[in-house]
Amino acid sequence: MKTTSTLLILAWTLMYSPPQTLAAEATSKPVRQIKVATDKMCTQLSSEESTKLGLIRQMLTEGKPHAAIAHLDAARIKHEQAELLRANALRQTGRVPQAQAIYEQLANSCVAGQAYRGLGLIAMNTGRVQESLSYLQAASVALPTEHTIRNDYGYVLMQSGNHELALHEFLTALELVPDYRQAANNLVLLLYRQGDPTKAEAFAKQFGMVAEEMQQLKKMTQADNETMP
Repeated sequence: MKTTSTLLILAWTLMYSPPQTLAAEATSKPVRQIKVATDKMCTQLSSEESTKLGLIRQMLTEGKPHAAIAHLDAARIKHEQAELLRANALRQTGRVPQAQAIYEQLANSCVAGQAYRGLGLIAMNTGRVQESLSYLQAASVALPTEHTIRNDYGYVLMQSGNHELALHEFLTALELVPDYRQAANNLVLLLYRQGDPTKAEAFAKQFGMVAEEMQQLKKMTQADNETMP
């Protein structure tokens, strides 16, 4: 409860006391709107299939995409959820064209939100920022309470220079899942980029970040500043 209450106080402070650098941000280009079907339901999996896919999902979480693909081949489950896991595994193993083809096939299915997330991550990793923003915005429309999507969308917004919207996405992710460390790291990174180390360090302290983590985020900020034109 203490962490949640502190997070809400910090969120209020961040939203209503923006740093002075915010006004100087570059104006982002309009993002292409993607119409997302949000009313499609997946057919129900059997108990056995659900268990198998749960184990495969855990493999991906543990960083074992090759094993996940092997188990998907063995399971032979014909379902959108299985295809989504295969696309995620292919993306994690660097087989981007194959992953993208599956995501595109799933973009009008019952797992459209996660498919758009996959397309957004691929676009982000290949430097297509505006395309990534379009896909991740669509993903957040389809799955508005999915904290990982809000964080990913916030990260690309931050990379594109839209710090204000990025701030809202990171705070949304953290209010949905208060112990989501990746969003916390991104929020601290954003505050450093905005030139507000006091708020960055206050937030990091409340989240229990250690000195090594803080130093790494500072280095990332310095590296980003050096690459800016």
